[in-house]
Amino acid sequence: MKFLVSLIRVFVGIFFIISGLVKVVDPRGFSYKLEEYFAPDVLDLAFLIDYALPLATFFVIFEIILGFLLLMGLWRKFTLYSLLFVIVFFTFLTFYSAYFNKVTDCGCFGDALKFTPWQSFGKDIILLIGILFLFWERKYIYRWISKPYAYTFLSLGLLFSIFLAYRGIWHLPIKDFRAYAVGKNIVEGMKSAKELGLPQTKFKTQYTLRNTLNDKMLKISEEEYMGDPKYWGDQSIYEFIGTEDEVIQKGYEPPIHDFVIYCNNEDQTQKILNEEKVILVITPFPLEVNEEERNAVTTWLNVAGNKKIPQIHLSTNENPTFGLPPCLVDGITLKTMIRANPGVMILEKGIIKNKFHWRDLPSQL
Repeated sequence: MKFLVSLIRVFVGIFFIISGLVKVVDPRGFSYKLEEYFAPDVLDLAFLIDYALPLATFFVIFEIILGFLLLMGLWRKFTLYSLLFVIVFFTFLTFYSAYFNKVTDCGCFGDALKFTPWQSFGKDIILLIGILFLFWERKYIYRWISKPYAYTFLSLGLLFSIFLAYRGIWHLPIKDFRAYAVGKNIVEGMKSAKELGLPQTKFKTQYTLRNTLNDKMLKISEEEYMGDPKYWGDQSIYEFIGTEDEVIQKGYEPPIHDFVIYCNNEDQTQKILNEEKVILVITPFPLEVNEEERNAVTTWLNVAGNKKIPQIHLSTNENPTFGLPPCLVDGITLKTMIRANPGVMILEKGIIKNKFHWRDLPSQL
């Protein structure tokens, strides 16, 4: 029994540490995921949206610390109760997301590893069983090393977590797991399964109808609907409600989608991706850019502009900023491209050569 407790203890502890680490490097990314959960059509906790970033930062650091506490055998009662609370809470969230198909990715491992909603729920069920077992057999959980060393490791873990979170919030994440990481090719990332000769996702369309005589809802296949006039003909007793596509075979999905740049109401995506070198100033939240940030980027652009490199402002509105005419891009895409507001991305023939937070703009390119 002692061996089984130790095995599960190590598994749960390391799992929490790794899960926390891949999120703590990018607290903003996890805060965007929390905002999805807080949205009116999910949990309807809109009052928490303004606190998403501090909550995200606290949760990921707390997750790492719980992993260290479990491995070190410190504060046994607090650790087990906290682990139980956390896993019950997230099991509820993942079940809610999977059952109601609200949030398609739990963000459990940030952008490093993606789970489907039901995979996320299954993962949490396994962890819940493991934590319940540890709770039941907690008498076998004890310190493997002396207290001074245990607290030293815990303190180092806490300090390292705080450093990673600070780096991810005030600068750019120290590790970028997204499709827009430095070195990635946007053109390649946009290629479809068909272009790459890979399996494509297959869908089955279901038609939802309402029986006007008894008000009952009916779901049928596209073939059934199109093949029988009783569902759509002049004498039909059924009212068409809508269609729903069900995935019957998951195929390859390009990591980059919805990357479209409109300048002066024209699609300039390919033109920009074909530039030898171009500076993209990115503002996911243009209304939140303050004077200090605007001046820092504008001053830097004046220096970079001497190199005759094209400069383009990617934004979600048409208000000119930084002395550049804006090009419109989807807000979610901009948030994914860079974790800064504003930030700068350098492209060469569609390849991301560098990215900078407005605080870390280089003296020269």
